[in-house]
Amino acid sequence: MHKAIGMLSGGLDSLLVAKIMKDEDFEVIALHFYTGFNGKTAEEISLGPDWKWSPSEHVVSSAEKLGITLRPINVMDEYLDVITHPRYSYGSGANPCIDCRIFLLNKAREIMESEHADFVFSGEVLGQRPLSQHRGALNLVESKAGLIGRLLRPLSAQLLTPTIPEEKGIVNRDHLYGFNGRSRKPQMKLAEQFGIDWYPDPAGGCILTEKSFAHRYFDLVDHQKDHAVTLRALNTLKTGRHLRLKSGLKVIMGRNEIENEYFQKLLGCDFWRFEPKDFPGPLAYALGEPTDDDIAAIAAICTRYGKARTEERVAVMVEKGEEKREVLIAPAENQDIEPLLVH
Repeated sequence: MHKAIGMLSGGLDSLLVAKIMKDEDFEVIALHFYTGFNGKTAEEISLGPDWKWSPSEHVVSSAEKLGITLRPINVMDEYLDVITHPRYSYGSGANPCIDCRIFLLNKAREIMESEHADFVFSGEVLGQRPLSQHRGALNLVESKAGLIGRLLRPLSAQLLTPTIPEEKGIVNRDHLYGFNGRSRKPQMKLAEQFGIDWYPDPAGGCILTEKSFAHRYFDLVDHQKDHAVTLRALNTLKTGRHLRLKSGLKVIMGRNEIENEYFQKLLGCDFWRFEPKDFPGPLAYALGEPTDDDIAAIAAICTRYGKARTEERVAVMVEKGEEKREVLIAPAENQDIEPLLVH
């Protein structure tokens, strides 16, 4: 039996191509990658930054239903460089789509070689995504991933140059498809024919594509100067309220108890923390060394979003490690906060 390495995100296209290859009687090893930014963000925030990743029940059950071998792979640490140093730029957000495909397919190629598999396949559809799935981009990704002639895209194969396994007769080209464009109707019709009715609704899935994350990311990069962007810094961008003070200091705040706990675990005692003393409300963190003016500004902002917003003056506890102080401050006004927000 011939062996094929597949990319299984859990989305409709990836389910279809896995089904096609399985029906062609290949032994399918399905790779499911976690980059740190393609999971369910709200669930991850609620579990905290120390949670141990595992594939979703949907991905696990999909592999079982299709009768294929699932291989989950966490590439979060390595993926940091893909985000921060993309060779082929970003998409509409902070998403380095072409670099991402090259990176993941390089991993797939390594596994293909170690498993002595015949080829790698993916669910890409010609013309589906304007940045990363036009013909030039598909060819570029195939080349840079070291998969020339060994990367099969079953949903659009009949519109693309035949691959080596097709030319050798390992894969029957007549059993592949010629889908093109952004419409999902052909895939949905094919899913109905295959009896695949458990695919998820089309959603982004990658937080890097979200505008709010992108604004926070590029704000972070613009102010890093000579400092490298860290994975912890990127994880702060996933949630919360973000502000950039006039001094250039970055401030983040939890908007609810879950976010407060997330930032407490993520940042620990390494940064100055602000918390109203006698009123429930958000925790705020200064991601740097604040001046006295910064401390007053953060304390005032912190009280504005809590239960103390109607008080004339509020005591705010400011601490970092063993250092502690108390600031008595009036809550800030909305018109003073709005220009500082990083939306």
